[in-house]
Amino acid sequence: MKKALTLIVLIVTPAMAFAQGTVTLANQTGLVRMWTSPSDPTLINVPKGGGYVELIAAPVGPALVNPLFSVTGGFNYSSVAGFLAANPGWALPSNASGPGTPGLIGAAAGIFNDGVYTIQNVASGAYAEYFLIGWTGSATTADAAMAGWSAGQNQFCESAIFTTLTGNPESTPAGVPVNLKSTFGGMSIGPLCLDGYFWGFTIQPTSQTVLQGATATFYAGANACPAPNYQWYFNGVSIPGAWGSSFQIPNAQLTNAGTYWAVLSNAAWSGPFSGTVYVSASATPTVLEPPYITQPPQDQTAYATSTVHFRANAGGSPPLAYQWLFNGSAISGAGSTELQLTNVSATQAGAYTVVVTNVAGAVTSAPAMLSVIPSVEQRMVPALALVGQQGSLLHLDDADALSPSPGWVTFDNVTLTNSTQWYFDVSMPMPPQRFYRAWQTDEPSVHPSLDLRMAPALTMTGPVGGTVRVDYINQIGPTDAWLALDTVTLANTAQLYFDVSAPGQPPRLYRLVQVP
Repeated sequence: MKKALTLIVLIVTPAMAFAQGTVTLANQTGLVRMWTSPSDPTLINVPKGGGYVELIAAPVGPALVNPLFSVTGGFNYSSVAGFLAANPGWALPSNASGPGTPGLIGAAAGIFNDGVYTIQNVASGAYAEYFLIGWTGSATTADAAMAGWSAGQNQFCESAIFTTLTGNPESTPAGVPVNLKSTFGGMSIGPLCLDGYFWGFTIQPTSQTVLQGATATFYAGANACPAPNYQWYFNGVSIPGAWGSSFQIPNAQLTNAGTYWAVLSNAAWSGPFSGTVYVSASATPTVLEPPYITQPPQDQTAYATSTVHFRANAGGSPPLAYQWLFNGSAISGAGSTELQLTNVSATQAGAYTVVVTNVAGAVTSAPAMLSVIPSVEQRMVPALALVGQQGSLLHLDDADALSPSPGWVTFDNVTLTNSTQWYFDVSMPMPPQRFYRAWQTDEPSVHPSLDLRMAPALTMTGPVGGTVRVDYINQIGPTDAWLALDTVTLANTAQLYFDVSAPGQPPRLYRLVQVP
């Protein structure tokens, strides 16, 4: 009888590990120092084998809500685990013996060299923030050292926060762990607060950027016992009521820009700290102001085939970016304070807006309407306002240049039908410049004079005897604000109409309407 054979194959696939940053827990010039004795604050290097350090790290960014070591001379937490629970993102890196393994100050006095640690919550090759806690004595855990410090049996300290790059063990070739000796700035371990002291700042105010209307907050803190008294300053002037370890600017505005710092003091500090005040680093808030329109684009009327310019200006924190839109759609390449439209046609009539943006927000201008109308044949001509005695004969001369002996040429003679009368020089082509004079040979009761202006000359066409209404509108302004200027009966199939009311007024456009 044959026996059945069953083969079971177990395939074990190793779990993929998240690559974590590595560092070497070591120091060099940044030494670990301690008080000579509980009553002598003279700093000396911690003896070889006389204490421990423990590494606490986080990715760059998570705030240290409350330090482990209190500025009031005690601890904010009863254990390191309590500290970690209250400060998300911070963790105890691991070495071969597991997480939270202290390193011995054992390389030399004040020097530790305790091998490679993996920062579990920091990606390999990324930056990390870290600080060390250190203590003297034989306690091999931070919790035991904290209990001993509270009983006056050892010295304890929390360092400042430093930033380091980490190594990448999974790169090819594997990245070397980054040695902390290049970033660690040292620390000073002290006893219970038997005498008042100030060991240095643990938190310094830092400059920050906030949106207008948001809240800016500056922090300061120190290793001191008893706790410091705080006074915040703004541009060298003390701020009334600003007596806490933080200073807040609610609803930040541009007027809040300046320099802020804190002065720390306490009359209970003794020895070398007695009577001394400590000034924090200075910090400045940068308040980002959203954009706002200072000059919106204006409504315009334009002749077909002409060139149109829309302009806008805005304020707010630079840099400002502009984008023009036509009937709500972005215009390609229109990204400056001015929009130029060439050879316009009726298809370009509509609403134009500009959107101005910066890092703080965006604003859209009110729409500017463009009306495109048929062009009217016209040109600017010299308009001479003649003044003299009614019925007198005026001789009109012109010259193209003035000199000691100008070449005046009489180009027309005019009999005044009124004491004031217009004369239009419609000669073509016109020179770049022309000068005029009026004179007469007899002795009138009113001496002749003239005033020169430039007036639009419109070409009107139609049957002889037909009637044409002349309307005008300002080029810049409402596009429906047409005004009737005059009604003319044609004496010829083509004749000129001169708008003598235009000089000194905003630029005008015209339409000629055949009246039934």
